[in-house]
Amino acid sequence: MPPTDSLPPARTPRRLIITGSDSRYFPLLQELIASIRRFPALEQVDIACIDGGLTQSQRLQLEQQGLIVRSPKAFPHVSRRALRKRPNLAIELSKMWLDQIFPTHDTLVWIDADAWVQDSQAVILLFQAAEQTPYALAITPEIFFHKPLFRLRWLPCNLVQLRSILYKNARLARLPRAICRSIGVRPTLNAGVFALSRMASHWPRLQHWQGVALRHGKIFSSGQLAIALTSYHEGYTTALMPAGCNYLGPWQTDPHTGLLCEVTFPHNPVGIVHLAGYDAMRLDPTVTLDVPDRTGKVRALNLRFSTMQANRSDLS
Repeated sequence: MPPTDSLPPARTPRRLIITGSDSRYFPLLQELIASIRRFPALEQVDIACIDGGLTQSQRLQLEQQGLIVRSPKAFPHVSRRALRKRPNLAIELSKMWLDQIFPTHDTLVWIDADAWVQDSQAVILLFQAAEQTPYALAITPEIFFHKPLFRLRWLPCNLVQLRSILYKNARLARLPRAICRSIGVRPTLNAGVFALSRMASHWPRLQHWQGVALRHGKIFSSGQLAIALTSYHEGYTTALMPAGCNYLGPWQTDPHTGLLCEVTFPHNPVGIVHLAGYDAMRLDPTVTLDVPDRTGKVRALNLRFSTMQANRSDLS
């Protein structure tokens, strides 16, 4: 059984929001920072960035903005060629080692640079969930309403082959068949946004399973697979967060406020907007997507923070 964690009783946890970026994603990173710092509720929360290929001037600019900037963890056994080709992979690898990279803070919230905060309450919820007794890994399961939860391949005689992300990555990592089958039918725990106390006992297991995954599996998916194995297979305490804490779509807007809303009733405003999968939109603020509002009208929108703020200003 996983050990039981408890919070030191007499000390307020020191909170930190962490992200990571290379030079190409720097504009998105700046928008994430701006989306956080506009909220009084997050004024006292420090922000940090893992440098996954920033230029020297970009790193200096972040430090002048008051961010804590750290180099990613070194992985000597990981292909140097792969990391030179895609330096941002070092950011993905470092997610499982945040407790060591940022040893001076207590509660750590990770937010990918291609996400931004629309409602500060989502970040507060992540901190609160991670600070429970016992400590919990706060993370959102991927449950989509606009596409199947799992990809299936239909075979002759009505047989079906499971093609879920967790199953495929577990098989690539050459994990035992029983583990592949067990986690393969569970929703992916999206590693783009999560929270965990630095004192939680999850970290050594996350790091262990990432190492297992890296022996044969993909670099990019090693962290997400490690989270699934620690949570689903080993049973470490996990707080499953509402979709709005890491919202990946489908999208809807409120015609009065211009805010992005969840498609499920009562259509609450999205807390953290995550643009995973929208490659063109992430790099080009002129790329749009047709998004309906709650009355059925459709608008062509770019979902980046800067353009959504400009759209809201037009409504007021």
